[in-house]
Amino acid sequence: MMSDRELFQEMLGLTNGGFDTLRTATSVTLMLLAIHPEIQERVYREILAVLCHKENTPPTSDQLLQLNLLTRVIKEALRLFPGIGMVARNALQEMDCGGYTVPEGATLVVFIFGIHRDPKYWPNPNQFDPDRFLPSVSEKRNPNAYLPFSLGSRNCIGYKYAMMYLQTTLSTILKRYRILPGDRIRSVEDIRFEFGMTLRLLSGNDVRLELRRD
Repeated sequence: MMSDRELFQEMLGLTNGGFDTLRTATSVTLMLLAIHPEIQERVYREILAVLCHKENTPPTSDQLLQLNLLTRVIKEALRLFPGIGMVARNALQEMDCGGYTVPEGATLVVFIFGIHRDPKYWPNPNQFDPDRFLPSVSEKRNPNAYLPFSLGSRNCIGYKYAMMYLQTTLSTILKRYRILPGDRIRSVEDIRFEFGMTLRLLSGNDVRLELRRD
């Protein structure tokens, strides 16, 4: 049973962690679309087809499920720039891992960022390609190769909310604005970031917004 202080600390961690990672995911997805205008245009056409031209009407949950390309774009952005770069787990019993014996109680660190860019699972891993998440492609890949929200009983409890948040926010922005590259961001490699507890974007990452009039 948790004390009031422990409960407060847990809720503070969930709130702050969710806010920070969603902000980063929104920003990095817009950057990736800015430097891939052909994909951005396809996403925009999908948004218009699903949401029509009702600017001030928020999308419904059923409409969000129809934004297939936007969802693939978000998943690919989270592959390249996962909000949490690594997670740690304790071994509950002695186990064999990759030819090594891991003793009971040892702490294992899973480097999510490295797994997400491993060419064994992701051909041309530094390339932005939302079609990696087409069902016909995903079903052939080891499901443990994609961990933006971790996996198992200790995975992120807010992953469904996070996806709905990103779909809603991005579809609202993209319906109204064309996202253009800034002076410094011209490729995936130009995006500057560092890892702490979460992935943090550094200064100098810039995009421009142009009001759509079509």
